[in-house]
Amino acid sequence: MTNLIDTKFISDMWPSLKQMTYLNNASTGIQPVPTINAIKEYLDNSVEAIGSFQDTLNLFKEVRTNLAKLLGGDYSQYAFVPSTSSGINSFGHSIEYPAGSNIVLCDLEFPANYIPWQNISKLYGPELRVVKSTDGAVSLDDFAEMIDENTRVVAVSQIQFGSGFRIDLESLTKMTHDNGALLLVDIIQAAGCFDTDLSKLKVDFATGQAAKWLLGPIGAGFVYVSNSIMEKVQPRFLGWWGVEQLMEFGYFDRKPLSDARKFQVGSPAMMSYVGFLESLKVLLQIPNQNREKAALSVADYLRKRLSEIDIPYYDFGRDNNSATVSCKPPDVEKLNELLMKNRIYCSVRNGRLRVSPHFYNTSADVDRLLDHLR
Repeated sequence: MTNLIDTKFISDMWPSLKQMTYLNNASTGIQPVPTINAIKEYLDNSVEAIGSFQDTLNLFKEVRTNLAKLLGGDYSQYAFVPSTSSGINSFGHSIEYPAGSNIVLCDLEFPANYIPWQNISKLYGPELRVVKSTDGAVSLDDFAEMIDENTRVVAVSQIQFGSGFRIDLESLTKMTHDNGALLLVDIIQAAGCFDTDLSKLKVDFATGQAAKWLLGPIGAGFVYVSNSIMEKVQPRFLGWWGVEQLMEFGYFDRKPLSDARKFQVGSPAMMSYVGFLESLKVLLQIPNQNREKAALSVADYLRKRLSEIDIPYYDFGRDNNSATVSCKPPDVEKLNELLMKNRIYCSVRNGRLRVSPHFYNTSADVDRLLDHLR
């Protein structure tokens, strides 16, 4: 792994990792030094009235440009929303649901990707079909049984928050489109870690935010909209950031922008995106494939060590594993309290210990964790 990631780069960018064992990136990632410095500079400048609106517009365009570099497509396909939940709602309410239509999702989803659909089902009438999971995974065959010619949306997380199961997005996209449906993907547990090109995958709509594997501040959410549906989606809510002639403040009939920014309702959380830009710049210094391989290498090492001490864990195979490992040691709540006292950070999800190493983690971090799992 030392060939993939420069250890000095890691120590310079994340000095706090020297004082703790941080394996909780599926909750929140550790922001790099440039991100913290940029936020501090922004706050210092704000009290001195330094900066212009044009500076703001330039920053936002640069964030969108870097999102496209990281996740594929063109910067015009990206826009800002407050959160993943907001992004899912913005899409879900932007399309029509003819009589007899249905929405398909699975029971592994984080609440952000099922509560909006429950609400949409009640408001507009589409049937909500829920694919049942087995041992932390869902199969494409099970999705195929639920999806039909009346399916309007298939909503899925690229990587499931609790179990770490990674769906075959390419196959699911084809299945969805073959039935005339649209695919929404929650990418919050993959973006920044996994090498993903949303454009090549032909995903219709994707959303996430910066605070996890993207290593940015909470509040910097975003959406991706495919060009194939750009003209077909009509935002339910429209604000002054989402229309043409942004700087014309007088009263006249306003038209939505023709790109993804039509989903921006109000002023983005400036301070969060100031930091997010720097996090993106840091991530882009490492090739996407190297970040993915480094994180998977540590996760695979963890699976090997868990096998040695007979602690059960989910193993979905090479094609469906992620950098998130869900295991089941005894007395998991007490164990997690002990880990935190020793500055080893994981999470408990669904009664299991969730360990989520990123590219900046090492096998030594896993060894420290395993000393407490024996």
